[in-house]
Amino acid sequence: MPYPKAYALAAWYCQLDPRAQARMKLQASHVLHPAWTFCLYSAAIAHGLQVPRPLLSPIHVSIAPTHSRRRQSGCVACHICKGDSRVLSDGIPCTDLLQTLLDCLCAAGFRHGLAIVDSALHFRLTTVEELTAYFDAHGKGRRGIQQARKTLSYADGRSDNGDESIVRAIIIELGFEVPDLQVEVEDPLHPGIMKRADMGWTLPDGQVVLAELDGLSKYLATEKEATNGGVEHVVQVMRAERLRESHLNLTGATVLRFSFAQALDTEYLFNLLTAAGVPLRGVRR
Repeated sequence: MPYPKAYALAAWYCQLDPRAQARMKLQASHVLHPAWTFCLYSAAIAHGLQVPRPLLSPIHVSIAPTHSRRRQSGCVACHICKGDSRVLSDGIPCTDLLQTLLDCLCAAGFRHGLAIVDSALHFRLTTVEELTAYFDAHGKGRRGIQQARKTLSYADGRSDNGDESIVRAIIIELGFEVPDLQVEVEDPLHPGIMKRADMGWTLPDGQVVLAELDGLSKYLATEKEATNGGVEHVVQVMRAERLRESHLNLTGATVLRFSFAQALDTEYLFNLLTAAGVPLRGVRR
C-alpha cells in the first residue's frame, strides 16, 4: 500500500523508477480525490519534469485559504493556492507549468531547483524569457523569489538529466567558472566525427578540461537484456565508455570522470577541479 487505500503488487512496484512510483501515487490520489489540484513538486512530476528524489514525497495539494491543512494525512502536504490555474497533465489536475516552476524555484534550494527548471527547458516546454516575464509579473513580494530568480539565471536546457544539473549547481556554489555543457571535440582517430562530454571549460592558455558524470543508469540492463545476459550488456557499455574516453584523451584534453556521490563530496570535487586547473570566477591566472 504505497498510498492510503491504494495497492500495487510489491514485486512489480519496487522495480519501478522512483519518479514512476511518485507518478502512480499521484494517479491513485487523483482517483480517490478527484477534486484535488496538485501543486509544487507534485505538479512538476505531473508535467514530466526532473524532480530530485528527496522532493518526490509527500504529495502536494493546493487548497483555498479557508480550508484546513491539518485534516490531511502525513503523506499529503497542503498549500494555500497562490494562483487560479488548473490544467490536466497526463490526466492529473495540477497547477499550470509556469506557476509550478515559480512555486518550485521559490521553495527549493539552488541545486534541486536548477534540476527542475533545466528539465523544463530541455524538453522545450518553456523558455527563459517566458519564465523571466512570468516571475516578474507574479513573483513580486513572494517568499523565495530572489532564490528563484538566481536559479533561473543559471538555467540551461542542454543539461541531459537532473543529476547533471545538480552537479553543475555544486560547481557554481563552489565558486568555479560556469562550465559549458555538451562540449563537442573532434575525434583524432576519425576526423569529422565529434565526441561529446557532459561539461567542460577552456582555460586561458587554451587547455580544455572535460568533466564526465559517471551515472549508473547507463550500465543497467533492461529486463530483456538481463534475461539474455545482463552481464554482457554491462561489459559492452563499459567497453564503449572506456573507448570513447580514450579518444577524448587523445585530443589533449584533461578528462575528469566522477560519480554523483563523489560530486556531493564538495571537498573532493573542489580539490579535483582545482588540480585540473579549472579557474574560480573572477580569478585571473
